[in-house]
Amino acid sequence: MSGGARPIVAIIKEESRPDASRIRGMVREAVDLLGGVGRFVGPGSHVVIKTNIFAPYPPPVSVDRHTTAAVVELCRAAGARRVTVVEGVSVGTKMGRGETTERVMRELGVRRAVEQAGGDIVCLDDTPRVRVEVPGGVVHHQLDYPEIVLRADVLVDLCAMKTHVNTLITMGIKNFHGLLTDEEKYYGHRDDLDVKLVDILRVRQPDLVIVDGLLAMEGDGAGEYGVPVPMNLIMAGDNVVATDAVGASVMGFDPLDVPAVRIAAHARMGPADLGDIEVRGRAVEEVRRRFQPPFNWFRPVDRFVTGSFENVHVFIGGACPWCWLMTALIGRQLGLTAPRQWSVIVGSDPKVPSRLPSEPKHTIVLGDCACAATGPVKELRNSLLIRREGLIAPGCPTFRPTLARLEEYLVEIGAVTAEMLEMKRLFIKQKCFDYYRKVDPTWEPEPVAEPAAGSRRGGAEGEESP
Repeated sequence: MSGGARPIVAIIKEESRPDASRIRGMVREAVDLLGGVGRFVGPGSHVVIKTNIFAPYPPPVSVDRHTTAAVVELCRAAGARRVTVVEGVSVGTKMGRGETTERVMRELGVRRAVEQAGGDIVCLDDTPRVRVEVPGGVVHHQLDYPEIVLRADVLVDLCAMKTHVNTLITMGIKNFHGLLTDEEKYYGHRDDLDVKLVDILRVRQPDLVIVDGLLAMEGDGAGEYGVPVPMNLIMAGDNVVATDAVGASVMGFDPLDVPAVRIAAHARMGPADLGDIEVRGRAVEEVRRRFQPPFNWFRPVDRFVTGSFENVHVFIGGACPWCWLMTALIGRQLGLTAPRQWSVIVGSDPKVPSRLPSEPKHTIVLGDCACAATGPVKELRNSLLIRREGLIAPGCPTFRPTLARLEEYLVEIGAVTAEMLEMKRLFIKQKCFDYYRKVDPTWEPEPVAEPAAGSRRGGAEGEESP
């Protein structure tokens, strides 16, 4: 990126967990290092804050409610007439966890914190949308974009600092995925996801980016299977690509290893080279910690697909990266059902033996490509359909409906029980809650009715972001 002033990214860090008052101070100090909130927010403006609260779990899965409230207060103090926090939980949260955005906002205490700070909340599930052109779009040429975001005087990107199985990290760029409709979110989770994320930025880039790195996440993020990392830092930036590049470096990753950062920089939306970015406050080297990447980023994904589970036999050929990842996630689940032997058939041209090592009822044909394959795979698929055995799981990507149908099928054949699946879900949720209570003893989930078990379709394994 050449010409003009360099983007600025500010880093504020504490040595121990800050309380709510200090979090407000950290947010203010970070924005002051960019030139002050008045550089972004004028009197009488309507500020929209896109937060990251895609699932019913507290930090590090979600942005801290104290950080959200601090940003609202800062904008109100600058004279904003209205400050609106927007979010739409992920497709996986709706299908796999039976949750709604409103319910998650209430349970995590976000709604109360925002309203006490002088803001309001708009859930993007049913908000009015405008069909907009995507200038220079590659994957998306048009999008159904939230009208409230499009019309905002100021757009703030308030994101978490996490690893992500699909995108390596999720920060400012990935956070805007939550602006899309459920259909656009879901069907974009393919190997062109990162190009799609950059397309979303082509409609409107944020004016201000704030990264909640108080309690970050490493490992198999961005959901409940990630590992908390107390970083005790807040970042702010005036360019989302530059902010993500600095954030990636803070996490110990080369920014160019983050596909969305690399693609956005190539599109001249901002720099990925830290030499083209002015970092203020703490230096990157002072705060850097090498995060553990997701399992599929530090080893080839086939390590977790072929020959990984004694009772799972995978026949794969001509498959895209997403189907490789989904097969790894499904293999984990099937591996727990040993000694039952399973055959999983994946890809556009999979080769299968004349006799499978599994019974027909323990055979899965995964994804649109395998379902459309010819030759022996077609004969096998037709046989399974006629006999009403096995699991035929089309989809591109083959994601949440596949996980949903798989769980239903495992219950149907007696491999697991619905009660076991529900106990697992509640155990994971309670574990996340108990951990965050220790981090922030002032937090308690607000009482809301648990979603009915029938409203959930599919487990949370392999969760995507919004």
